[in-house]
Amino acid sequence: MFLNSLNDSQKSLFIELAIKAAESNGVVPLEQKNMLKAFAIEMGITPVYHTERETEDIIDEIVKISSEKELKVILFETLGIIVSDDVFDEKEKVFVKHVVEKCNMDTTLIDEMVGLLNNYASVYREIVDVVL
Repeated sequence: MFLNSLNDSQKSLFIELAIKAAESNGVVPLEQKNMLKAFAIEMGITPVYHTERETEDIIDEIVKISSEKELKVILFETLGIIVSDDVFDEKEKVFVKHVVEKCNMDTTLIDEMVGLLNNYASVYREIVDVVL
């Protein structure tokens, strides 16, 4: 949704973070694999489904090269892949909280963004029901 506002380095780091987010609870369902592909298409990069890099290294690099606005975009889109399978379990919550804290952001953003994502998904389903 907002990934085109990121530069090439941020896009590459974001997709690696998205992979780590999808893997954070030990299960990567089809919905999350589809999101990784959709992210790559949106950013105009080759889809990637695996990274050897450590989460800490990815986050540290993102923080070094990103503004607060860009960090919020990255957080929002990361939450998007996490909740895309309609599950937001404890391991995923710990992962997201860690990202937020490493980015020096307010943890209240998590609930606010998850609420917005749920509203967006609900409106999207309503549109599909009406149109299709």
